[in-house]
Order: sequence, then C-alpha cells, then structure tokens
Amino acid sequence: MIAFASSLDQIGPFTRTAEDAAIVLNAICGHDPMDSTSARGQGEIDFTEGMDAGVKGMRIGIVRNLPEEGLNPAVKAAVDEAIRTLEQAGAEVVEVELPHMEYAVATYYLIAPAEASSNLARFDGVRYGRRAEASGVIDMFERSRSEGFGMEVKRRIIIGTYALSSGYYDAYYKRAQQMRTLIRQDYDRAFATCDVILMPTTPTTAFKFGEKADNPLQMYLNDIYTIPANLAGLPGASVPCGFADGLPIGLQILAKPFDEKSILRVAHAYEHLRTFAWQRPCWGWQNELRNGHWPGSSRRVEDGFEDFLWLQKRQQVGAEHQRLPGVHGSSRRPSGTESKRTRTGAAGGTCFELQDQSALQI
Repeated sequence: MIAFASSLDQIGPFTRTAEDAAIVLNAICGHDPMDSTSARGQGEIDFTEGMDAGVKGMRIGIVRNLPEEGLNPAVKAAVDEAIRTLEQAGAEVVEVELPHMEYAVATYYLIAPAEASSNLARFDGVRYGRRAEASGVIDMFERSRSEGFGMEVKRRIIIGTYALSSGYYDAYYKRAQQMRTLIRQDYDRAFATCDVILMPTTPTTAFKFGEKADNPLQMYLNDIYTIPANLAGLPGASVPCGFADGLPIGLQILAKPFDEKSILRVAHAYEHLRTFAWQRPCWGWQNELRNGHWPGSSRRVEDGFEDFLWLQKRQQVGAEHQRLPGVHGSSRRPSGTESKRTRTGAAGGTCFELQDQSALQI
C-alpha cells in the first residue's frame, strides 16, 4: 500500500458478510507505532459483540438535501427500499441536513492531489520506485517519473503542485481545508440526532472499464457520496441492496468516528432482512443466450457449452492431481465431486459458472 493523501487514506476489508468484516477488523485495528496517522487510546474492541442486537430503537439518518444530479432512479429506488426494510424492522428514520455536501468533490480534489504531490515526490528513481535508464541525473529523474506514473497520477500531481504553489496556496488549498472543517461540522450536528446515516454508495452502478477515461470530471463525480467520509474522518461500509441492469447497487452506512459497531450492527441486520440474498448478477447474458449466441461473440451457444464442458473436464483433472503445480489449493477436490450450478439473473434466464474457477490456472 502506497501513501496517497495521508489525511484521507483509510483501509478496509472486502468480505462476504458483515460478520466476516468484524472478524477481520478485530485483527487489523489498533495503534501502529510505525503509522503517524494511526489513532491511539482506543483499547481492545471486539467488533463482533452486539451484532445480533438488530436495529430496533436505532436512529437512521436520511439526508434531506442529498445531491441527486446524475443519480440513477433505480439506485435511488433500491436505497429507499432498503431504508423502508430497516424501518419496518424497528429502526427510527430521521431527516438530517448536510448543507456543504455538494462541495465535497471540489474540496477532495484539491486536498487529495496536494497531499499526493508531496507523498509521491519520493518516487524519483533514487530512493523509491522505478529507475529508468538515462544519461544523467536530471534525465533519470524525468524519465523515472514519466514512465513510472500513469496519466491519472500525473494529472493529480500537477493539480496538487499547482494548488500548493506560491500565490495559490491561500486561494485553493487553504480554502479547501476550511470547507473540510464545515463538512465535518455538518456531520457532527447530524450524528447528534441519529446513530447512522444511510445513502447510496455511488450515483450509478459500475460503468464499463475505460468508459470515463476521457472525461475524468465525470468519473470524479461518482465519488460524491463516499468522499465526505474521508474528509470528515468517518467510518463507513457498503453493502449490496439490489440490482439495476444486472449490476449490484451499494447501500452506504456511515457512523460517527470510532463507532464501527453501529455500522456492523446495521449491516448485519440488513443482510438478514434483504429479499435478494446471495443473488448474483448475470451481466446481461440472458438476452444473448436467448438469441442463440454466446455473450460478446458470434459463436453459437452450442459452441459455448462445449467450452464449458471442456473447462469442467480440466477442473476434474486438477482435482485428481493433489500436488500439481499451478493449481490453487482450493481447487483440490476429490475426483468426481466437481459440480455445475445455475443462477437466475435479475431479469430472468439462466447463467452458468464453474463451481471452482481457481482450477482454470492449469
């Protein structure tokens, strides 16, 4: 992990359930003397304790003035339904105001690049990072940083360096820090009336890889609901709450600083209340299968099923060789136990998947 923006960076586990997240958090939390941004004095905490208490009596905050520009109606409907589900389970829904939330994206993309330009200065080819072949020291600096950083990283370094430059510090970085304080104060007032705040994780479902590469501003706007947590120093979690066009929708749960237990309690309760548990997206394969073609190809479905059967056979071979190099341990299963399973997508139809894809390393 590389430091990007030290006052904003935070890590968190990807897990299948809230309980798994609590178990991992038990292992990774606590003060790290080698990390200057690590909090002190929190003591030993068991994040699995009280997870089964449910949401009865908890106060759930809903943002009254939530920015909805670019918000997918299907995402809004799924989040609203999740809130109603928790309300029916005994939670009290209250409205809160975050008047400065609309400035979060602009604030973040001044502070984060400014800190990144400082943190990434160390990658000069001498102390850290890639060292390019060059004829001299200055040429080596330029080549190492030009070749070692991607376009988005370079863009942020340039923005950050400009924001910190003489004559612009007060106009940009200082004002961004002042706005950050206002955003933090908004959340402090909101949590005085509620235990957690719920909102969408992103305004839309996942966009295609590279789709917004030519328009970074549009890509930045997808962070509008998540970056206030970094600016205000809040814990948060995202849990699936439905599907739109076959892609998952995220429900974001925020709580006051060091109150991860409330987040995990709500997430755990919602996992047992949601009606689509363990449903998986089918990525739009159904329509192409109905038309008789394998997804993304002109080949017939019959050819695709032959490929599927071949992969199953390769999986069986991997299971029979207990010590075969390149076969992940999770694919070592007794011969004959490999299975085929189906799943139903959001719009109906059937998709197919291998029970254990790690065997595809063969």
